[in-house]
Amino acid sequence: MQPKYSAIVQWSEEDEAYIAIVPELEGLSAFGDSPEEALKELSVAKELFIKVMEEDGEILPDPEYMAEYSGQIRIRLPKSLHKSLSIQAKQEGVSLNTLMVQMLSARSSVSNIEKKLLHIKEDIYLLNKNILISNLWPESSSVSHVSIVTNFSNENESEYAH
Repeated sequence: MQPKYSAIVQWSEEDEAYIAIVPELEGLSAFGDSPEEALKELSVAKELFIKVMEEDGEILPDPEYMAEYSGQIRIRLPKSLHKSLSIQAKQEGVSLNTLMVQMLSARSSVSNIEKKLLHIKEDIYLLNKNILISNLWPESSSVSHVSIVTNFSNENESEYAH
């Protein structure tokens, strides 16, 4: 019986297809026009992947299972930070636990927003780059731009090599 490995399916803009992976089996992925097709292809690829690993005498990694979370953690922090947070919680009229949950939640939200803004910034950069290229060479495809820029650089290289 094969181990019960995880599967993740995500849309890939670059590949214009759904990609399914097994996180425990590094390097294994499959493509499909739909999530279902990607999973179907992944199932076939996974069987072959495991077969080759077994034939090569490799040890199969253990499957990762969904973890249950109690909602409780124990953390160690410097005494000065513990004191500072305790004072702040008392001033705000909340428990130390409530204050720390609020702070962690706020930081997590900020982190998520920062990641989204970074993606937007990258998209804007690529859009501006494409607009600039299309304005410079309106009849060329993006592949031609690379060769045009490369050829231009090579032609003028001796001119600037002083």
